[in-house]
Amino acid sequence: MSRYLRVTLLAAMLAALLGSGWSAAAAPTALVPYHEPPLLLPAGRPVTLAYALLPGSARGTLFVRNDLQQRYTRLPLSHGTYCPGDAADAAAMRRDKVCGAALLARVPSALVAGSKLFYYAVLRDPASGRSATVPAGGARRPQRVWIVDRFLAVRLGAHSFGHVSTPNAIVARTGPAGVGLSCCADPPGGDGPSSFDVARNGSVWVLDRLNHRLLVWRAGSSAGPERTVTLPPALSVSDFALGRNGTIYVRAADTADQSRGNKSHLYALTPSGTVWSKAPTTAGIATSQLQLGPDGSLYAAQACGLPCAPFGGHVSWVPLTMPAGRLLSAAERSRGTTPFEPLPGGLRLVTQLSYTRARFALVDGADHVVRAWSVTSKTRMSGLAAAPTLLGGDLVLPLEVSARQHWEKLVVRLAPTGAIRARVALADRPFLGEVNLFAPLRIASDGSLYQLRTSLDAGASVARYSLR
Repeated sequence: MSRYLRVTLLAAMLAALLGSGWSAAAAPTALVPYHEPPLLLPAGRPVTLAYALLPGSARGTLFVRNDLQQRYTRLPLSHGTYCPGDAADAAAMRRDKVCGAALLARVPSALVAGSKLFYYAVLRDPASGRSATVPAGGARRPQRVWIVDRFLAVRLGAHSFGHVSTPNAIVARTGPAGVGLSCCADPPGGDGPSSFDVARNGSVWVLDRLNHRLLVWRAGSSAGPERTVTLPPALSVSDFALGRNGTIYVRAADTADQSRGNKSHLYALTPSGTVWSKAPTTAGIATSQLQLGPDGSLYAAQACGLPCAPFGGHVSWVPLTMPAGRLLSAAERSRGTTPFEPLPGGLRLVTQLSYTRARFALVDGADHVVRAWSVTSKTRMSGLAAAPTLLGGDLVLPLEVSARQHWEKLVVRLAPTGAIRARVALADRPFLGEVNLFAPLRIASDGSLYQLRTSLDAGASVARYSLR
């Protein structure tokens, strides 16, 4: 979990508790536990499963089996402390105050065999009479996680801070007079461009949010924007993405809306910037820029936010449009939401993050693990800075790394053998403002990495780095 997401969750949780008049004597909440499935398990190693955010009087039983078995094994759930990461990082997570009370069950190594582990929990609270089965389908539709016989080992070692990579080129730039920028006395405060995209024809688009417009550079011409697209003045746009049919999708708040409801929406704009459709925004906290999936559908990556505090929360991939561009209804989004990032070739990326160890796997349409990586680092991996992607079969991971007061982005390209093909270090937040919690990064199919940069002195630019 990145520092920005953690701070946002903890602040939101505190505000909600204070605003509701919460106290230790308040009645226990409904049995809606927080459970983070350990999606990728090394074969033959025990694992502890946890159910948190429950009343102290709650009790429960875990039912578990692997795909080599027909019958479930019953395991008692007992009270303990849950830290949302690898066991090796538990002490650091306790210091960061991201651990909490939970019901725990230790699954013995003998059960972690085969290719999948299936389980569900039956929870009850004698004090209130409430109960829950998680997942709700129980034995018929249990939670499923993958058991991996072999991970490709990737050792990042210790990150060297202060040695950021030099870009191959600046593909777009404008001086401070050509873009809206503001600052304050407490960096990285202020405001300015918060999102950008690179079109299929190579043109570069930058959100000039304070001036309610998009700046567009022609491919190969970085000196200044060729044209602008005026955005509706009532929309406070924070993020956007370019659709395949020329549609511009923006995430924005309607400042002219005087109603009491949520004023944030997803808008579909014509190439000239006129609104032609809108839908409610996604719930939770955005963890990467809006982006197109392999079939042309628009996706948002969302953390669950306050309901998961202080643990960080599940990240879900939410489809927002059909491949042809039609905005999806809330019900259609819900049916298509998945914890796995869709990738080309019908693959899905399964991600499991911790401070010093992260696991990733490509899963095919038959639900089989095609390839899996175990990434270890001597420097803390504080989260994903943007959405991972595939480049010619290689996995590209945009990581956030930190040590004490030092923070940077580390983008690595991993070969199918586990070798590191490319490694790019980037400044943590080389732009004004904190409109979004994610980093404005884009990875193109040709192996180029793009980063948005802004400052009061230099204006705005988009830098290109090579991952080849």
